[in-house]
Amino acid sequence: MEEVRRGAAVEILEYLHRKLDDHFRRVHETRQQLDPVTPVFALEHDLGDTDLGLLKTNVRAAVAQGFGARVRRWWLPFVVYAAESGYDYVGGEYWPSFEASTPSWRAQDRQFIKTWFMRFAAEYGGAVPTGAFAQSFSIIAWPITHAVLPTYLQRHLAQLLYEFRTGLTTKLLSNPDALGAMLASRTGDYTERFRIFCENTTLLGQVAAALLSGDDEESPYLVRSTLLRLVGGLSRERQSRDWLTQAKQSASRVRASGFFGPHSTGTASSQRKERLPTATDPKLLLRHQDGGWRVYAQLPDLSTLHGRLPHVYDELRSSRARIAGYGKMLATGRLVYSGQEVRLTSWPRRETPFIQLERGSAPVNGLIADQCMTSAGPWWLFGRRDAGPAVEIKGKFVRPGRSYVLVGGGAIEPPDVAWLTETTIQVDGMRAFDLSIPQAISETDAAALVASGLSVLANVAVRPIGIVASDWDGEGSVEWLAGEPAMIGIRAERAPEKCVVTVDGVPYVVPWPAQQSDLFISLDGLSVGTYELTATLLVTNDQPLAEGSLIVTIRDPQVRPEGATSGEGIRLVASPARPSLTELWAERAVMYIDGPRNATAELTVTLRGADGERLAKIGSRIDLPMNPAAWSKFAQREFGRPELQRRYDEAESCEIAVSKAGIGFASLVCDRGFRALRWVVAKRHGRRGARLVDRTDGDNTRVEFFSVESPLLGVSFEPKSEIEAPPRGGLLRATAGGVEASVILPPDPNQLLKTGARSSVQVASNARHEHMRLIKGHHDWLYADLPADPFARYLQNIALEAITRALVSVIAGNHWARLERRLESADVLDYLDEMRAMVGNSSSQEALAKEIAGRLWRWSDSTDSLLAGFAGAIASAAASSGIEDPHLAARFLLSLASSPGRIAEWNPSKQDQLLNRVVNSPVLLRAARFAVLGTDAYRAGVIRSALGAAG
Repeated sequence: MEEVRRGAAVEILEYLHRKLDDHFRRVHETRQQLDPVTPVFALEHDLGDTDLGLLKTNVRAAVAQGFGARVRRWWLPFVVYAAESGYDYVGGEYWPSFEASTPSWRAQDRQFIKTWFMRFAAEYGGAVPTGAFAQSFSIIAWPITHAVLPTYLQRHLAQLLYEFRTGLTTKLLSNPDALGAMLASRTGDYTERFRIFCENTTLLGQVAAALLSGDDEESPYLVRSTLLRLVGGLSRERQSRDWLTQAKQSASRVRASGFFGPHSTGTASSQRKERLPTATDPKLLLRHQDGGWRVYAQLPDLSTLHGRLPHVYDELRSSRARIAGYGKMLATGRLVYSGQEVRLTSWPRRETPFIQLERGSAPVNGLIADQCMTSAGPWWLFGRRDAGPAVEIKGKFVRPGRSYVLVGGGAIEPPDVAWLTETTIQVDGMRAFDLSIPQAISETDAAALVASGLSVLANVAVRPIGIVASDWDGEGSVEWLAGEPAMIGIRAERAPEKCVVTVDGVPYVVPWPAQQSDLFISLDGLSVGTYELTATLLVTNDQPLAEGSLIVTIRDPQVRPEGATSGEGIRLVASPARPSLTELWAERAVMYIDGPRNATAELTVTLRGADGERLAKIGSRIDLPMNPAAWSKFAQREFGRPELQRRYDEAESCEIAVSKAGIGFASLVCDRGFRALRWVVAKRHGRRGARLVDRTDGDNTRVEFFSVESPLLGVSFEPKSEIEAPPRGGLLRATAGGVEASVILPPDPNQLLKTGARSSVQVASNARHEHMRLIKGHHDWLYADLPADPFARYLQNIALEAITRALVSVIAGNHWARLERRLESADVLDYLDEMRAMVGNSSSQEALAKEIAGRLWRWSDSTDSLLAGFAGAIASAAASSGIEDPHLAARFLLSLASSPGRIAEWNPSKQDQLLNRVVNSPVLLRAARFAVLGTDAYRAGVIRSALGAAG
């Protein structure tokens, strides 16, 4: 009887396999005719409810009966079955839910899934997973990709399509790859899980193009039954249904309106030698202040690179930036916010990257340098206005009767014209000239201007008209948001017969309206990008009369970011940008909330679960503006409130919202993000324990526990069991391949009060591998998740200080190591003189120690003052040790002396080089440790004095 049932299951699987094979081959042939060719998805099986139910029943029966070679021969039903499981996937653990619905499934059979999907891709043109998710989850990425759009992501896609509806063009709607790339570039403010889905831009574009097709149309990108299934899922919620409906209506209007524009990609043509300005280039401004011109740069919002260059985003959000000509470092993550403006003290040179990330990787800094450039010299032209700043005219066009400021290097001779007078500019090495163009320009004067790289436009003017453009420099450069009615007017002093409008090399001949001085042209349909537009006026026999030009930029119509935008009443900026929930709670992220001075606002903190349900919410009144120091005090106080503490461990996201009636509103959502491994700490029956959520493909996960007494000595645990926290707590670390997750288990407060907590680290030698072992261990403790328990942070600090002390001791030498042991249980203020004496015994080392000792009080004000002051103090000693950049030396040494785990994130070659220099010159580390401990001691002393005075 068992053999009969097995035989029946095999026969049904064979029938379904042959049916699916015929169907997928026909779909594949159809997709091959498209340009570009689009892939096939396993969810497009087109099976009715009866056949799909038959498939699921017999796949489960075949697995339960042994899943032998005879069954595996008919593999297509298993591919469809896995894709159906992916469709129901909600971002949790794929395999536990798959195995729960598939009795007798074995972990060792998982590799069959990947093999079959790869065969599906080869034989039927199936979709291939791409992006970071595919790299981390090499098996489950296949069924989730072939599920097209899992149900838990459908609402996000509907919202994205709605927000981008004004940016749709016929070109995008007919090119899923380009549409997917454009949509992905707008996902910076969405959840990490949705951003991961959108990394596969081919899949995103194909789904979006299909969803935006007409209600009665067949889409070439998805089988109709699958398309209707997705639309049905999106329509279950009213808001999603409305979003999708309005997006489809916009797409329908775009198809009906036709298209005007070149058939290029929206970038410079291959024949053009000069690079056109782009939307990510900075804009230079001049402001007349204190008797002269000052130069400012409006920084671009580089979050627009997220979709086109997704690997850039993580470095942008978590790095400080150096701006050419700006004397300070730009704060962490500020480049992903719009509205930044800095004053330049020196002129940025084209050969020097305008923006570079501190410790950024060479590829990312190279991409930023290419995407963000100032215009080329030798002269820069600024158009003067009646009020406000003088704005750079990147096209370098001048017109009769207008006033300009011309800026160039001090060694360059200006144009030899009578109506140019020198003025003052407060930038080293540069000269500025007021340029007042007369109504009539002689040929000699025009030639002088042209020789300096300027263009004179006298007979024809090309300008934006209609609805005010998003940006217009008054001369030769204009910007519109995609979807805005982009219109230009061409005015001629003498009416021609016709006008040839050339957009990126593609000409359009337009008759000139009789007896009119103006010609109006609509640029509807231009896709996002930068275009060079030239208007050539022709008279009898097509003889040229005059020519004018315009640089047109169509910008991605970004919606208002969560943090609000420049010009609104309230603005919320985080550092690093878009912090995770863990970074927020562990106080590794800070906020700056801008708003009217002496005003109060309502700040709310809301914790939400996996499905968006509200778990806890608190509200507080705050004073505006709130600087990072005030935020830190707020977070320490408010995040400890019981209503948040109780629900934090089960929360998946936190929303920070600031509002003031009549002024504005800003918000920021911090989510935990999608992790392959994640610890969940829970309290049951008065005891704390931790459970590992394992989303990895394999079963090679390793779990280790590190006690606070021996923070670098691991003890193995079974990964699938719940681990009870020992009385003194510790750190749990799980690893699987290249994925890692750690969490601090809090101690029992009663046990802590009885015995206290001490930490000890044994070091074998002063060798490179030992240094890295300590740095890696400190990194694990430093970046471990913290549950909502104040004692967890206390425990973490004890372990971190013990590891730091051990690393400093082994490099700084035996005498300093003995001092470190005494400092473990002493007041550092009592040992400042001894530390100063132990920095070094040569005259130069004693002078260095004396200089540090004399400035500790001043440096204790802030981290920036310590970094800047210490860099100046060690400049000579660092150079003698082979480190030429004192600021680089200071950052490395202060990190090594206070938080060595941060060094693990440095470039490995730079890390090795600097560590070798420090080991060979330990006086540098002794000086840094003296500076760190001394400033901490002074800071703590001030706090104690304040508390004593208050008492």
